[in-house]
Amino acid sequence: MTTNKTLLTADDIVEIHQVLAEYGHVDHDHDWDRADRVFAEDFVFERSNLGLDDLHGIADIVATFKGRNFFAHRTTNVVVTQDGDGTVRARSKLLCFPNEGPPATCDYYDVMVSTPAGWRLGRRRAEIGQRRFFD
Repeated sequence: MTTNKTLLTADDIVEIHQVLAEYGHVDHDHDWDRADRVFAEDFVFERSNLGLDDLHGIADIVATFKGRNFFAHRTTNVVVTQDGDGTVRARSKLLCFPNEGPPATCDYYDVMVSTPAGWRLGRRRAEIGQRRFFD
């Protein structure tokens, strides 16, 4: 997985936003022929914190997600940052509506990678949203 050691441009940030939006369309429309427009070839979806196996690569994503059915998927509150070592990160919030069951929400923590085809998801970790109460 490569990082981008040059500073991000406004065009990079717009493209990353597009990739994150495309994820919802590809996943929930089951448009798996376009998965390579979202995921890097060596993509890892870290899910062990959710009690699930991690997913490795596009084929693993497609095989695992193929049977899921959602009415809607919303990716919001996207923030793109770059670490000092050039690692590009995106944080966003998911709100999805399964065909059966209650709505679900989580935070996505992504590492984005620059590929010859453009920006792609290199690594993703999801944290299920919990209610928080502040004083």
